[in-house]
Amino acid sequence: MNAKPLATICNKTAPFPIATAVIGVGYFGSLHAQKYMQLEDSRLIALVDPDPMTLTLSEQMGVSWLRHIDDLPSEVRAVSVVTPVQSHFALTKALLERGLDVLLEKPITSTLEEAESLCSLAESSGCVLQIGHIERFNPAFIASTAALAQARRIQAVRLGKRAPRVDAVDVVTDLMIHDLDMLLAALGCAVVKVTATGHSCGHTLIDHAHAELVFANGCHVQFTAAWGAAVQKSSARRLVAELGGGETWSLDFHERTVLRKANPTAAAVAVRMPIRAPHEDELCIQLASFLSASRQRSTPQLTALDGYAALELAYRIRNQILRCDA
Repeated sequence: MNAKPLATICNKTAPFPIATAVIGVGYFGSLHAQKYMQLEDSRLIALVDPDPMTLTLSEQMGVSWLRHIDDLPSEVRAVSVVTPVQSHFALTKALLERGLDVLLEKPITSTLEEAESLCSLAESSGCVLQIGHIERFNPAFIASTAALAQARRIQAVRLGKRAPRVDAVDVVTDLMIHDLDMLLAALGCAVVKVTATGHSCGHTLIDHAHAELVFANGCHVQFTAAWGAAVQKSSARRLVAELGGGETWSLDFHERTVLRKANPTAAAVAVRMPIRAPHEDELCIQLASFLSASRQRSTPQLTALDGYAALELAYRIRNQILRCDA
């Protein structure tokens, strides 16, 4: 199911906005907080982070600063967990057991065992657990999903000149996993073959990775991801898909554009993007989708099972790379 344009989700005044909170208020957590303040279906109640620096932002926003999730007031119904991955499992488990709906940033957890446990808990609790693979809500992906399902060959490149965050595990589970998740969703079938290589530049276990996958429908995919010293050129978030008859689709996730060529000699034509409201971005669409699932008590557009599938494939790739380097 594709994400609805922000205009259709956010521009309706909710009679009773959902009480929200953000847990983990670093750079990206602060962005979650800002979006919750903007969304009409949200009433931001609190920021939760033991760092005293959080007090400044909470005062600016006019919300409470809390040091621990145990201090969350009972009125809070939906929360974002934007903490290092090592804390994802324990925090989310406690929140689901408390009956709260959770938007959990990717990757879902540090291990597959933890991810499997959260999948089971989300199902048994009846709570909404949405995983924050934000590129699923990128207009370029939304506009191209049907075409990607027909692709015979795909090349995906995700490069970032910045060094990874201090809590990043490796480039596969932090960067490449975006593209893994999108293509698992678009192609809708299992991966039957994995070939992967990579190396470290001193930041994490793997700072540059290349993977070649074969999906059950016959589609061949090449993924490349790198950051920091492994990148010698400007940042890129791109994907090129080859369909039958020489048709190609070129997606730029940074620019949110898609170009289609009907055949090798045809001119490239811009594909129309989904309707976009003022100030719309992927994070706003993602949070609006999460709040909609929370209000409607419906299945989120990106489930815990989706998060598990992306992590499982990422581990297949990273483990092959690490075995080759051993």
